[in-house]
Order: sequence, then structure tokens, then C-alpha cells
Amino acid sequence: MGNPLPATQARIRRRSLLAVAVVVGAGLTGCGPTQAPSLSQSPATVSPSPAPTPTKSGIASPVAGYLDPTRWEGRVVTVASQGGRYQAAQEDAFFQPFAAATGALMRQEAVDVSELRRQVEAERVTWDLADFPADQALALAREGLLTPIDYQVVDRSLLAPELVLQHSVGVAFFSTVMGYLGGGTRPESWDDFWNPAILAGLRALRRSPVGNLEFALLADGVELTELYPLDVDRAFQKLDEIKPFIAQWYDNALQPVELLLNGNVTLASTFNVQAESEEVSGDVRIQWQGGMLSAQCWVIPRGAPNADLAMDLINFATRAVPVANFSQLLPFGPVNREALTLIRPDRLAVLPTAPEHRSKQFIQNWNWWLDNEQALVERFERWLLAEDAATPT
Repeated sequence: MGNPLPATQARIRRRSLLAVAVVVGAGLTGCGPTQAPSLSQSPATVSPSPAPTPTKSGIASPVAGYLDPTRWEGRVVTVASQGGRYQAAQEDAFFQPFAAATGALMRQEAVDVSELRRQVEAERVTWDLADFPADQALALAREGLLTPIDYQVVDRSLLAPELVLQHSVGVAFFSTVMGYLGGGTRPESWDDFWNPAILAGLRALRRSPVGNLEFALLADGVELTELYPLDVDRAFQKLDEIKPFIAQWYDNALQPVELLLNGNVTLASTFNVQAESEEVSGDVRIQWQGGMLSAQCWVIPRGAPNADLAMDLINFATRAVPVANFSQLLPFGPVNREALTLIRPDRLAVLPTAPEHRSKQFIQNWNWWLDNEQALVERFERWLLAEDAATPT
């Protein structure tokens, strides 16, 4: 099957997708390039990707408790985040409104886990706030590199409880889901993914045990609520069945959508952010059943020079209006429950934490993976290199 997109259009879509891929691909290919930041209320350039063209009208309601534009006047908060379209959306939804509401100045940099570790260990911390995937945030907390969240400042009453942690607070949810081309047969579950007799064609999965073990167990009949602790041996036995039908074990967040659009695979695990991006919306569809919810989290490095200001920015950035505005710009699920009531139904329909989607998914157990990932990555790589099962006919 040929490429359903003209070559030029495919290239344009790839450039557009790259801007969104930075954050959800952080665990696959690393963060974007770093450049020197500028001290201003405008973001430093941290990615060569094009800036977004917002198409969703923002909610302009003031945030309760943030009506004094001199509150942090003259103070500077340095935020390290994931770059590209993701960080630009944070600028629109969180950083500019916070600066306008409090008088704070915003300095932005590109995030990197080794840089945070270096700053803290050298006791020369320049970042006040950083944005990491939840599993990395938990790992940094275990290393003693983070400041505990002050829940006297950060109001957690309306936040998703899974993302109210001792050393981190959720930024937004995203999902790893099953993607397929619009116009094709709709898969109903991971059991269909594992059954080429139902949906013919090759598949694509991430080159990682994270998610794949859970999906294998769901395909083998395990209930969403009974996944953890994972039955690892059972999961690898189930992966044996699908291995001959995997066209690519991808290590880049863009690849599954491209493989689908190019006709190389019929089904692929993919991040909802890629599949629901405006560049491919309608071409790639999502099956939410059995999706794996994960999240980005705010953290404050231990020894941050402006931890009080950073704590207040976390509180602002987790209020309903800013959270809803972020989800208007990019298809990440809001961490504030009240934000769901502020988002238009058509937009809510593409978000991973919309009630009809949330009930079909499980939340990745980050602590379980933190305890087991290293050994399982080694086992997964050995399994990949083992002699393949017979090639499907």
C-alpha cells in the first residue's frame, strides 16, 4: 500500500508533528536542544520547531487569588520545560497569564535530567521549576534532588489524586493508545491487536517493555484493575505471539503515526498527542480501550533560589482556567477536575481524561516501573534479539 499523502504534504505534517513530539518523546529520544535563555517575559527559543498557531479561543476569566499585578513584581522565576509546541502552549496558558497577574518575570530554558542533577549536586541551582515525565519526577525524588511540594500553597482539592505527590504535581495527562487509519476496521481491544485473523496487516510497538507488558496482559484477558504487579512471564509469553507481526519496534514518538499514514502497518501503539494533532486528525483514529495514562509533572529542584515563587506558579498552573486553556491548545488531559467543565464538548472528546475515555484506561504504575524497569529493559532487549518466531504468511 502506497503513501496516502503527497510527499510535500507528508513532509509538512512531519515538521508540524515534531513540535508536539518533544514532550511525549522525551522518554524515547531525549529532550530537545538547549540554547541560552533570555531574561524576559517571552520564552527563550528552545526548539527549532515552528511555533504553534493557536486555533482554540482561550478562557479569559481571572484566576481566583491572582488579582494583584504587583504580587511578585521584580522577582524572576526560571522554568525548564520540554520545548517546542508544548512549551509554547505552556507560555500561552500558564507563564504569560501568571506574569500578567503577579508581575513576575519568566526565564525559560530547555529541561534535561542530567542538568538538574548536576545543579543540585553542585549546590549551584539556577532552575526554580522543571517539567518532567512522572516516572522521571519520581526517580529524582528518590535521589533526594527535589523540594517537597508545599500543599499550604498549592491547592490540591480539585487535582487528580494520582498526581498529588510529595515532590511533584501533575502538569497534564497523556495516553499511549491504539492507533489505526480512519476508514479502516475499528479495533475493539488489544485482543484485536494480537489477532491478525481479525485485522490483517503488520503492527508497530514501542521498543520498550513499558506499556507493552501491560497491553500483552490485557490481550491475554487480564482486567484493567488487576494489572499490577505485572505478571511478567505471562506478558512475555503473550508478546511471543505478536512478535512475528511487528513491522517496527519504534524508538521515536513520530514513527507510529508515520507508519500508519504510509501504509506500513495497520495498527500501532501511539501517543494520543500525535494521533490527535491537528495535522493528522481524521486520518489516524484512536481506540481508547486499554490505553495507558501517564503524565507530565512539575518539580522544584532542591535548593531552588526562588522556591516560594515556583510554588505559587505551580498553584496558578493547576487552577481550572489555565489548565483548561492548555488543553485547548494541545490534546493533553487536564489535571484539575473543574477544568473539564470549562472545555467545549468537541474539544473534550479528544482528551484522554474525558470521562468516556478515562474509564477505559489504566494509569501507569510509575513506582512499580521505577523498581523494575532496568531489569525488564535488559530482558526485553534479550527477547528482541532472540531468534524470531516464524514469519507470518
